[in-house]
Amino acid sequence: MRQLQNASEHLNCYLYDNNKDPIIQHFNFEKNELFITAGTYNQIIFLLKGNVTFSYGKHLNIDLNEGSFLLLPHGFKSAIKMKDDSTIVTVNLLKINFCNHFSLEMLYKLNKDIKMDISPYPLKINSVIRDFLNNLVYTMSDGLKCAYLHELKQKELLYYMRAYYPKKDLFSFFVPILSDDIVFSELIYKNLDKVKTITELADIVNYSVSGFKKRFVKVFGVSPYHWILKEKAKKIYYEINCSQKSFKEISIEFDFSSSAHFDKFCKKEFGMSPGVIRNNNNKLNSVTSMNS
Repeated sequence: MRQLQNASEHLNCYLYDNNKDPIIQHFNFEKNELFITAGTYNQIIFLLKGNVTFSYGKHLNIDLNEGSFLLLPHGFKSAIKMKDDSTIVTVNLLKINFCNHFSLEMLYKLNKDIKMDISPYPLKINSVIRDFLNNLVYTMSDGLKCAYLHELKQKELLYYMRAYYPKKDLFSFFVPILSDDIVFSELIYKNLDKVKTITELADIVNYSVSGFKKRFVKVFGVSPYHWILKEKAKKIYYEINCSQKSFKEISIEFDFSSSAHFDKFCKKEFGMSPGVIRNNNNKLNSVTSMNS
């Protein structure tokens, strides 16, 4: 029988992972529960039991089946709806590196000539990952939630993925966050919501505006203005479809000068008004519920 030794030392340690956004978490949900993730980190969602649908950005009501896992990219809230009683493990990726000899940038360079499809790409949980996750669940249920341990476990997970999954699958899995300069792209994602102008963003990552624009185009392939506009559109689309916020609240949150300006933006980016977008999604959810 397992028993955590010196439990008080673990529970009282400053490294004990009891902050508001732990590195690794384990959840049991009931059917029809809704789980909202904050998008603070790149995060891997492991579905150990049950079936769910998830939505983030422009990806809505995507099925994820038992025994699968997927990447939720940094910077996007996501909504996960339980179709059954479900068990989920989440792992925040503080730093993404497979090992000292193979980086995410190397994975990108191996496949950079392939057309990049940024659609969610779930992978199947193999026996190695299953044993790894089971061990995590066992130890966390004993109260072993040390941040130091979980940082090591995050690195161990990525090493197992490197060792037991084909590079083409890893490429498709991580493609939403791939670039030839992960450090720079992560800086952009982490600071995007803190600024309102390209000048502010350049300043916060310690670049001149001209140098920032050149580096940005090299890494992302488009100008900062167009990329930021598309990222904004993805977040707005999610809020329209997956939140209960009024259109006025969404408009204010994203700094539109008026409801008319917000409506015009939606028609330009999505081809329809926010009311039509939300109504269409509600109809789709209603049909899905009737058929489930």
